[in-house]
Amino acid sequence: MPNKIKIVLTLVAIVAMFLVYQLAQYVHTVANGNSTFQQGSPLPSPDDDPDHDGLNNQQEVIWGSDPFNSDSDGDGFKDGEEVNSGHNPLVPGPDDLINSDNLTDQLSQLAVSGLYAGALNPDSADYTKTLNDITSSVADSGTYLFNKTIDPSAFAVIDGSAQTNTAYVRASAPLFQQFSNTLGNEFTNIKDNLNAIGKGGFSGPVKKFFTQQATIYDDITKTGLALSVPRPFVNTHVNFLSLTQQMSTISTAIANGDTDSVKAALALDALGDMYTKYINFLTAYSDTLQNVHVDINSLDNPLP
Repeated sequence: MPNKIKIVLTLVAIVAMFLVYQLAQYVHTVANGNSTFQQGSPLPSPDDDPDHDGLNNQQEVIWGSDPFNSDSDGDGFKDGEEVNSGHNPLVPGPDDLINSDNLTDQLSQLAVSGLYAGALNPDSADYTKTLNDITSSVADSGTYLFNKTIDPSAFAVIDGSAQTNTAYVRASAPLFQQFSNTLGNEFTNIKDNLNAIGKGGFSGPVKKFFTQQATIYDDITKTGLALSVPRPFVNTHVNFLSLTQQMSTISTAIANGDTDSVKAALALDALGDMYTKYINFLTAYSDTLQNVHVDINSLDNPLP
């Protein structure tokens, strides 16, 4: 819990410049009667959930949803269900993913709502819980965004045989090596890039480096999707392409840190997990090679 508090306070500090503007907009909205809660109106108990949608009154205020309507946006899903699955309870589906939004804006909006509701007052009994809820919401958005996986239907699956297995390993090995080199380049330069971010933000050389990285990952993904994959290798191929897609998303988020610093910060955190993910992939790939017939003698080393 203390770590989460530190994270959210850091992220709130990053977007402090946006809060005054956001707060002015929010108060303007309230003043015009577009909010369920009017300034000065007594609030029900923050722990109550009168509409039984899975969000208590305090959470309804933070999200801006209606505490007396279990489906604030009228799309057939309860507000609590939408929040828990990464959807916006105020926007009808299907294009209502919270995770597709600017996470800096999302954080600032939640923080402003929490401030307005009084839940982010350090003297409030709900202060710690509100910080945790806001942090978890934004962190969950990042977790969803940086862990998307490729669907097996995105590439051709064929029967496995000595010939097709060997052809797949021969074709995929250069992609694994390219990914390994590109990922290694990202980690090798992480210290210099962090220093550059500290001095000049996410623009300039940082933006250029991570944009180039994202382009390489996209190319690897595109080439990998064009391969015919024998059934014994489907799971490992899905895992590999998911890694390349995730690294593209991470690199793109960092490259665009000048417009969404919170997403970039979460992307840098997600980057730290990618080395372990890649090692796990290589282990699973090695196990698959041992369980199928592949003419290893006709290949260069298939592992990076």
